Amino acid sequence: MHQTNYLKTAKLTLFKNFDSREVSLTAFLKSLMRLRLVPSEVSMDLLVIACTMYAADTRIRREHHSEDNWTRIIELFIPVSNLGLWNSERRSLEKIFRFLTGDIWSITFRERSANSAVLAPVSKLKRFMMPYETDTVCLFSGGMDSFIGAIDLLEKNIRPLLVGHSKSADVSPYQKGCGEALNNHYKENSAQRVFAFIKVPKAGLFNSEDHTERGRSFMFLTLGAICASCLKDRSKLIVPENGMISLNIPLTPLRTGSHSTRTTHPHYFGLMQSLFDNLSLGVTIENPYQFKTKGEMLLECLNKDLVRITPTMSCSHPSGRFEGLGNLHCGSCVPCIIRQASYLSAGISDEFRYRRNIFKEEGLRISKAEGADIIAFKYMIEKAKLNPGYLTAAIRNTGPLGDQVDQYVDVYNRALLEVDKLIKEVVLI
Repeated sequence: MHQTNYLKTAKLTLFKNFDSREVSLTAFLKSLMRLRLVPSEVSMDLLVIACTMYAADTRIRREHHSEDNWTRIIELFIPVSNLGLWNSERRSLEKIFRFLTGDIWSITFRERSANSAVLAPVSKLKRFMMPYETDTVCLFSGGMDSFIGAIDLLEKNIRPLLVGHSKSADVSPYQKGCGEALNNHYKENSAQRVFAFIKVPKAGLFNSEDHTERGRSFMFLTLGAICASCLKDRSKLIVPENGMISLNIPLTPLRTGSHSTRTTHPHYFGLMQSLFDNLSLGVTIENPYQFKTKGEMLLECLNKDLVRITPTMSCSHPSGRFEGLGNLHCGSCVPCIIRQASYLSAGISDEFRYRRNIFKEEGLRISKAEGADIIAFKYMIEKAKLNPGYLTAAIRNTGPLGDQVDQYVDVYNRALLEVDKLIKEVVLI
């Protein structure tokens, strides 16, 4: 067993005296106050934990704080309102963080200081309140999957509370635009939207930045769960995500790491559900599209025309400012490829622009980013064709999946067929 004295163990103290300048929570807290949603102090503890973890994950650079340029050892010291409860959940949180990020986490809780005894926002303005009763929160990222999820709920006369999260201006306009499109179309059944712009400052926290962001999902689910816990005794947290992205199998053996995030993995959802239950939040996580491909989601959407005309953002690298193109889909990353394949599979014209044309006559260079994900998909497709057992093993390797492995294999195979139909004519050089 290796000695650990040479490892740089990162210790992070956040929310000192609940200083709002450390992590911006203003938009989220104002939304709660506007709608008169009053979370419990345990829920606010969870928010503090999520922000602390998010800050550590995004500001501790793997290359500088790990022996192997990947696995960090991170210690968190966090004030909470119920020390006994959170100490009982400490191992569960460390397990969740380890599964999400691949790092080794250690958490120490302490009692909140006297001047932070109460954190839950309470609105004194009586005129602000939820204008309708609902037991459903839908995560709303500005992507196609979440937009379809919200549409399908509204078409079924389920009026959700939409919860979005952003850390930059790259995707927030899409969340706003999608929200406006829904409310313009469903005027009599419009949905309220809670928006959280949570960004950790670069200065003062190790003066570094890590771009893998594997822990961001914990923040997003926490925001949704806090809102859902304020609604009814038992509420639903809908997380719309297609089955391929949910499993997110590394497409090649070299992609285990930053390319294999587990943000909506079924096992992760199971761990989070246990945490929510133990905290008595009264929230049930659901992904109604776990066994649907993106193409099937689009084809079966209850209002495809609204999806077709509304800009959504699915790209891993949406910022094209250095190319003078603004925020557009790059066209060649994994989510962009799956997105384009979904339109083709559903037989719907894709009217939206992409910064790169993967079908250009001169071909895509596999040594560059433009061709890297195409060749990775071709590798996975060929391996699955030659050895069907390979896909089953790869899916099992992502984490425990219970007795539904065959269903996961089936949806992933169908998704690969959609992608194969798209990229079979792509020229690689």
